[in-house]
Amino acid sequence: MARIYLDEDISRDTERVLRQYGHDVVHSVDLGNRAKSDPEHLMAAAKAGRVLVTFNRKDFREAHQIWVAVNIWTKLHPAHSGILTPWGQIPNAQWAHLVHDFVSGNTVQHNGPPFDNQMWEWRRQQQEWRRFGW
Repeated sequence: MARIYLDEDISRDTERVLRQYGHDVVHSVDLGNRAKSDPEHLMAAAKAGRVLVTFNRKDFREAHQIWVAVNIWTKLHPAHSGILTPWGQIPNAQWAHLVHDFVSGNTVQHNGPPFDNQMWEWRRQQQEWRRFGW
């Protein structure tokens, strides 16, 4: 099962469902990371080797692009373990199931880990995952 880092905007209901599926889940708040910046959340997830799950698509798009560029140019940072985010509002229970299916390889778009330096967005209108960026 996947190692997952939940951003502070992810509910405890989502956390509970992902744990029921057997995933190793940590919540940023429990790690003392409440009110940290998005790059700090990404660094914490990367250092722990965890896929970052967030609703904060716009800001993490920027953080992801910067991370990948710095990684390509300097190799100072390790690859992050992936970012998953929805495009549009998703109910917590549905989001947990979508994340589980994706990290477990139960989707047409991706057959499971690794997601190194990849950002994936769930497109609600199209009902599919799409890779963002490079």
